[in-house]
Amino acid sequence: MNSLHIHLYLFFLPLILGNVMHMIIIKRNWFNGLAFPISKPWFGNNKTYRGLIVIPNLTGVIALLCSIWLGPFKTSIIYDAFFGYGLGLAYILAELPNSYIKRRLGIAHGELSKKYKYLQYFTDKADSIIGVLAFYFLATDTSFKIILIMFFLSIIIHIGISQFLVKLNIKRSF
Repeated sequence: MNSLHIHLYLFFLPLILGNVMHMIIIKRNWFNGLAFPISKPWFGNNKTYRGLIVIPNLTGVIALLCSIWLGPFKTSIIYDAFFGYGLGLAYILAELPNSYIKRRLGIAHGELSKKYKYLQYFTDKADSIIGVLAFYFLATDTSFKIILIMFFLSIIIHIGISQFLVKLNIKRSF
């Protein structure tokens, strides 16, 4: 499974579109009944059940649509949908340890520490990518070399999209 188009439609597209849609949902305050913290003392106010529920479901639906139009990429379109759901869940769960550490260090959401701001900026972008790529590596026969390439592409894409969403006033910080 080392073909670029498969990674594009099964990995990048569902995660990118799912997360951009999630940012729009946050901006418009849709599903606000789910917008309460998973654990305020551990992760702060912004890691909510809305994200835990919405991101995996959006990613799964987008993976399903990609599979219907262009696949299936694995064994079936249903498998691809569950795979997309797993990617979305890995994404949100992989952000939690970084949030936990930042709250213990007294760093507010959207803020950078004074001493290690570049390291923190990198970990803010890399945490979720590492989580989804670990899931992707374990769930597919993708080579580690391709996973590394996907990691570096994902960092660049993540930074670019974050900056774009800030410019569009959809997201507050990048």
